[in-house]
Amino acid sequence: MEFSDPQVILFVSDTERAASFYGIFGFRETFRSPQEDPVKIEMALGGFTIGLALPRLLAESHGLEPVTAGHRACIAIWTDDVDTAYRLALSSGATDNRAPYAFGEGRFRIAFVEDPDGYPVQLVQKAG
Repeated sequence: MEFSDPQVILFVSDTERAASFYGIFGFRETFRSPQEDPVKIEMALGGFTIGLALPRLLAESHGLEPVTAGHRACIAIWTDDVDTAYRLALSSGATDNRAPYAFGEGRFRIAFVEDPDGYPVQLVQKAG
């Protein structure tokens, strides 16, 4: 038995908007279905894939009710400039959660925003 290609699926209210937001960090679209008004878009960055799916897809296709509120997951994205990434995220529709700050005895600089669907996004930079 083999396993491969894990993916985190985020339940979003608008797949196109979510894809546009994650695109600012360098995620590139690898799949969409259907082409018009997609119910799911997959995006990859550095070997990591996120699926952006409408919650009704899970309910209609699989009979499950996804949790669609609260901090259900956190996407961590490494960068070489947290301050610029933080401002870019805010100008691209993110909500401020915590401005850049030193962490880990100054080894890291970290900021938190929430994407347009309320998922926390942690921006992380190695300091020094």
